[in-house]
Amino acid sequence: MSMNCVYCSKAVFGSEGITVSGKGPAHQQCYHANQIFKRTFQTIEISELSDEELNDLKDLVLAEVNGRTRKLEEHDSGGDIELF
Repeated sequence: MSMNCVYCSKAVFGSEGITVSGKGPAHQQCYHANQIFKRTFQTIEISELSDEELNDLKDLVLAEVNGRTRKLEEHDSGGDIELF
C-alpha cells in the first residue's frame, strides 16, 4: 500500500516521511516548506480565508487596534472628552 504526501501527492518512503497530525503522511521537505509559507495565527489559517472573510477579519483587527489606541490616549490625557 502506497502512502502519498498530503502536500505533493507523491509516494512517501521510509525515513523521508513523517505523519502530520490531523492531515496524514508527508515528506519532511514538503512539511517544512508548508510551514514556512503557511500564514497561520493561532488556529486561523489566514491563507484559506475567502476575500470577504479576510476583509471582515481586517476590519475587526483595525477596530480593535483603534479602540485600544483611544483607551491609551484617554488614559494619557486624563480622560478628557473631545468634542468635534
